[in-house]
Amino acid sequence: MKNILKICVVLISLLSYSCVTTQGADGKKGEDGKESAQIIDSKEMIEKGFIKGTLSINKSKDCSYILTVEKYADKLDPINIQDFFKTDDMPEKVWVKYSDLRMKSRCKEARPVSIQEISKRTD
Repeated sequence: MKNILKICVVLISLLSYSCVTTQGADGKKGEDGKESAQIIDSKEMIEKGFIKGTLSINKSKDCSYILTVEKYADKLDPINIQDFFKTDDMPEKVWVKYSDLRMKSRCKEARPVSIQEISKRTD
């Protein structure tokens, strides 16, 4: 009976020790976990087909927001941006999937696109 108790204590201590993770897969301390998580998140979003973008407010009443895509340095007019975000909590940095539209442009400096998916970016 005492042997079974000793074995149980040893197993519980080993399990509790193995559950504590202080280092990541790259051998760095857990303090920089946020940065490595952002890098992993960035790679994951790119693999899913998202592109880094930046939203800026435009003074024109026809197209109130301009989406600048970093991959192509292209300025886009997202016609359905209000479907995804409210006007008061519009993020500046985003991950976006979009499709081109064959319609007359509302802006002189940007071409119209329809946003398929969009999410906030934290880097």
